[in-house]
Amino acid sequence: MGGAPSAEGLLALPETALRAAGLSRPKIAYARGLAEAVVERRIEPDAFPAMEDEAVIESICSLKGFGRWSAEIYLLFALGRRDAFPAADLALAASAQSLLGLEERPGEKRLRALAQDWAPYRGLAARLLWHYWRHVNGRPGFDG
Repeated sequence: MGGAPSAEGLLALPETALRAAGLSRPKIAYARGLAEAVVERRIEPDAFPAMEDEAVIESICSLKGFGRWSAEIYLLFALGRRDAFPAADLALAASAQSLLGLEERPGEKRLRALAQDWAPYRGLAARLLWHYWRHVNGRPGFDG
């Protein structure tokens, strides 16, 4: 982009540059949709730090290609929200199954219910579950 990343800079890049960076066609469309929403002020990420979690989630989920998982990941990693918990994450579910001795991997609704007891530190619980997943499976994860 020739400087700090910006919505305008992303929109100015040709698709070939985005493909060379590893983005698939759908991800390019979603990234451009996000950039357009920022430029048009349909969403205002600079306001997110002062907003309640659910308001941020609603704003992010209004964009095509972005769901609750994406929004909760953003809350956890970009905004540092200590209670954000992306319950739709399969690695979290698999780790919880293993650590809690569950017969089945919990779905999003059940994992969210199990995580209620970990509030207001569900973000830490998520990081610990990812760390466990990475350790047990020898795979990189979101434990940074």
